[in-house]
Amino acid sequence: MSDAPETPEAEASGAPDRAAERTRVILAGILAAALGALAASRGWTSTADTGHAGITATTVQSGTDLASWALPCALAGGAAFLAMLATGNRARRVLGAVAALAGLAAALGGILHLTSGAWPITLAAAALVLAAAGAWTTARAGGWPATDRYETAGDGSGDQAIAEDPVSLWNALDSGRDPSSPNITASAPQKGPRR
Repeated sequence: MSDAPETPEAEASGAPDRAAERTRVILAGILAAALGALAASRGWTSTADTGHAGITATTVQSGTDLASWALPCALAGGAAFLAMLATGNRARRVLGAVAALAGLAAALGGILHLTSGAWPITLAAAALVLAAAGAWTTARAGGWPATDRYETAGDGSGDQAIAEDPVSLWNALDSGRDPSSPNITASAPQKGPRR
């Protein structure tokens, strides 16, 4: 890679790629967490015991019985990826690390019980994908475009001072604009003294 700084044009052309990468990684993390939570909640082993009267009782142990931490870890990883939808890049890096650690812990629950059937294998695989998505987020979130969902576009009036006139603030409310916006200016006609 080159150490030369990127030009604004090159940075703008890579923005859709980085946004698509962000979407794919977050979606992969959410889906992996959901699959891991499903796998952790299913029955992993079953044993049949015959009692004194000849009645057979089947006991099923789920993933939460055998690896009690796997389900909460998968859910925590999914919650971290859901939170990334509303956070900036620094918080995404921290949440990515949380998701990676949660994925590794959930994967351990599946790995310790690999001989118990398909669900522990599914948990281990999904949790490793969750951990990889979290690690990828931690490494790459700094280059992802920040969310602008909560930003409002200016009305193009420039950097004008906030109006001190209460009438203009009420007029802004009447027109559906935010009166605390720095773009609200005095809009009331100047009146002379009342007679």
